[in-house]
Amino acid sequence: MDPEHYDDDGDPSAPASKSARKRAHRSLQELGDALLSLSPGELERVPLDENLRAAVEGGRALRKGARARHVRHLGNLLARGDAQPVREAVEGLRHAGAREAARLHRLERWRERLLTEGDEAVGELAAAHPGLDRPRLRALVRAARDEQTRGAPPRRFRELLRFLRELEEGTA
Repeated sequence: MDPEHYDDDGDPSAPASKSARKRAHRSLQELGDALLSLSPGELERVPLDENLRAAVEGGRALRKGARARHVRHLGNLLARGDAQPVREAVEGLRHAGAREAARLHRLERWRERLLTEGDEAVGELAAAHPGLDRPRLRALVRAARDEQTRGAPPRRFRELLRFLRELEEGTA
């Protein structure tokens, strides 16, 4: 049985207290608000029924006051069905974003090491990725350094990050 149906002492046989019901509904409203903040691509990966999907899509353009009312409405719609799969999908999307951010930071650290340490960092990267195209990587590093010293637009700097991303994905 869901914790929202327990009373404040955690006894599943007793009816939920008013405070417990309010906490459960507030939690559903927060989930509804999270649904409104998802991108259209992310929203496609969340299991929603037709009514809930239409309500979320209809609430995207609302302003502050109307949005707050719409979030309460989404909470009511979520309360009518099983919100757990929706909650799990939204949490999964949040964690995916954090993983992607960590991956990007890791690649940026490699780029900085390549620019500051040169051949030593290239050797370490080559040890981690045996199929690495060393001449291309060295050329990209030289070009990015040259760009930085000249104060030119960071075209090669970005290309170096793109190369590292492809290397990690196995497409380089």
